Amino acid sequence: MTSDVSQSTQAYRDLEEDIVTLKLKPGEAVTETYLTQRLGMGRTPIREALQRLSWEGLLTIRPRLGVIVADMNPADFVKVLEARHALERLMAGSAARLASQQERQALEKCAEEMREAASVPDVEAYLRLDKAFDEVVAQAACNPFAAKALAPLQSHSRRFWYRHFGQTDLNPAAWSHLEVMQAIAAGDEPSAMEHAENLMLYLRRHAMSLLSGHS
Repeated sequence: MTSDVSQSTQAYRDLEEDIVTLKLKPGEAVTETYLTQRLGMGRTPIREALQRLSWEGLLTIRPRLGVIVADMNPADFVKVLEARHALERLMAGSAARLASQQERQALEKCAEEMREAASVPDVEAYLRLDKAFDEVVAQAACNPFAAKALAPLQSHSRRFWYRHFGQTDLNPAAWSHLEVMQAIAAGDEPSAMEHAENLMLYLRRHAMSLLSGHS
């Protein structure tokens, strides 16, 4: 049982990263058999991962037809960030107040590794660390309801970012994230909420510029 859960989680992380980094392209149709071969895993963890990704809106499962990777519409980036904004403030503040010492150390380590990935730059490594950061904050904030609502919004944001901005704007994005991490690690709740607010405003400016460019 433990092995199945572990493989399911790994299958989810691998497929989520492939969708976010467009290795599985928007609108692409794939089969369960193809994905089991691609990841070298059995059908059970793949199916569990696909169900979770379907719930998150990153793909659609069509019985007898296969799996369709979700399309991308620039207008959806704005909507994702509108939904994400208040939740990020809530989670950052709660994590700053409630995180364990181990979680604070994990965030400090993640911040340093993100800084290094941005300086290379290595966009995929950066986004992988961003996902890890989100998972630590979700655990530290001790609010599973907010965490469950926020996680898919973060995945969609990363996907839009990778497609439209990741190659050109990594260092400013990294710094905005690092400020949030450092405030949470320091246990500074007001600062964590303020920096989470600034990060969301920064992302929304980019989303609006993307939308205006496609109008």
